[in-house]
Amino acid sequence: MIKSVELQNFRNHTRTKIELGAGVNVLVGDNAQGKTNLLEAIYMTCVGRGFRSPRDREIIRFGQDFAKVNTITDKKFGRISVEITISTAPGKSGKQIKINDIPIAKMGELMGSVTCVFFNPDELKLVKESPADRRRFMDIGISQMDKVYFYNLLRYNKILKQRNAMLKSMRATPDELRALEIWDDQLAKYGTEIIKRRKQFCEELRSHVIGVHGDLAPTEKLSLEYETFAEMFHVEHFVNALRTARDKDLHLRTTTIGPHRDDIAMVLDGRDVRSFASQGQQRTVALSMKIAELKIFECVTGEKPILLLDDVLSELDENRQSKLFELIKGWQSVITTTMFQPKDSPQLLFKDRAVLSNDASARRQMEQFPAKIFTVKDGRIV
Repeated sequence: MIKSVELQNFRNHTRTKIELGAGVNVLVGDNAQGKTNLLEAIYMTCVGRGFRSPRDREIIRFGQDFAKVNTITDKKFGRISVEITISTAPGKSGKQIKINDIPIAKMGELMGSVTCVFFNPDELKLVKESPADRRRFMDIGISQMDKVYFYNLLRYNKILKQRNAMLKSMRATPDELRALEIWDDQLAKYGTEIIKRRKQFCEELRSHVIGVHGDLAPTEKLSLEYETFAEMFHVEHFVNALRTARDKDLHLRTTTIGPHRDDIAMVLDGRDVRSFASQGQQRTVALSMKIAELKIFECVTGEKPILLLDDVLSELDENRQSKLFELIKGWQSVITTTMFQPKDSPQLLFKDRAVLSNDASARRQMEQFPAKIFTVKDGRIV
């Protein structure tokens, strides 16, 4: 459970500290006030980077030369502090990550220290956009649970880049082809491990997502499957597949098979979600996958990750909002919204506390779904 989050010069936050509750934490405020920035700060201490820009320096508040975020988290083996500083100051430029005040040398050391699952309306691309978005979903999720996977992925991507660079320049001489075979062997070594772990993750995901989606959309049936280039996964099979694809690779000047081309197939009532589902159905599928991911984290690590939901409630009808709150009961969550939701059921979370105190049914709802409510304005908690 994340106990506190502290930001300094992080996007529009000059200095903000927030103490989170164990259950639902609601950040309320108008657009562009800094709610999502708080979520991004938490996310950064989990995976080492933000979710809105590949360039770290963009999180630094305008006019400043550094940004800092620190989270304090209680885990089953004790309390852990994660601090990330991004600086553009002369002589100090770059990123520094500390765990319990000790600087780390490799990003992989951060993975698993604090874990989260993030969802916002843009995550709809998980369903309807390119396979790269679904691979990213797998890679971020698995890397937080499995450092070996994270390092295998780094090695694979480095080898893939080198192999592709060679394909772009080579003239297929005997010496070049022998060199290509060396890259093939290395690519197959790490690629096979990535495929095996992704396949395992998708099997775990499928076992949970069917029930989750059934709760959110009882009349629809969802299934999913990991899509890759072969049915059996051994290094020699991967190498043979690369040999078979060599002429095509040489013609296209790129590596045409491997886990960097894989996907997740999603089928809803016999139809491909990626092509035929409505936007509402795609949103429910994407949210179901994220909640299923929560359950996988708990099964694998024995701990519950924090759930970050950015402006999701406005995208769901009242019935699905209610079911969502039922599904995330027991998980710490941080939810952003632009307004209170004075509706019945779990939306009573957002009713005025004075009203709740005079409503026995509402009090029971609040006890069932404990919440802390924060108002965010101009990069401050008010």
